[in-house]
Amino acid sequence: MKTAIRHHHTALHVADMERSARFYVEGLGLVRLKEWTSGPYVGELYGRPDVKVKALMLSTGDGTFNLELVQVEDPPPAVNPSEAQPGTAHLAFTDIDLRKVYARMTALGYSALSEPVAPTSGPVAGGLLIYLLDPDGNRVELIQPPDWPPSDNS
Repeated sequence: MKTAIRHHHTALHVADMERSARFYVEGLGLVRLKEWTSGPYVGELYGRPDVKVKALMLSTGDGTFNLELVQVEDPPPAVNPSEAQPGTAHLAFTDIDLRKVYARMTALGYSALSEPVAPTSGPVAGGLLIYLLDPDGNRVELIQPPDWPPSDNS
């Protein structure tokens, strides 16, 4: 059944485009789709006529998720998105070998809020969870379901 609305992308505002791209591309394995700079419409959209923006669209490569990294050349005052406060959010990725990705991310110098955790209740009980921080402090949750890896029979 087709819904009336579909997800197009999720955007994160970042301080340094290449630093953030390294986290999501080299660390998590997303792929670069397209990079561009803003046209005059962006100033109107942001309500700031002189704003200049760079953007990079990333994807999981299978068409299921697109992540847009946005670097505002004249950034607003900084906030601390790493703290779970109203108005903050996190990204979550699943179907991964969590310990392998965690090892790669820490080897690349990225921070985690903890070691991998095995939840004892909820939808991923028996699996593994972890929160990483991207270069701008955004929380990125990695989820390894309890039935991962999938069997060869699926």
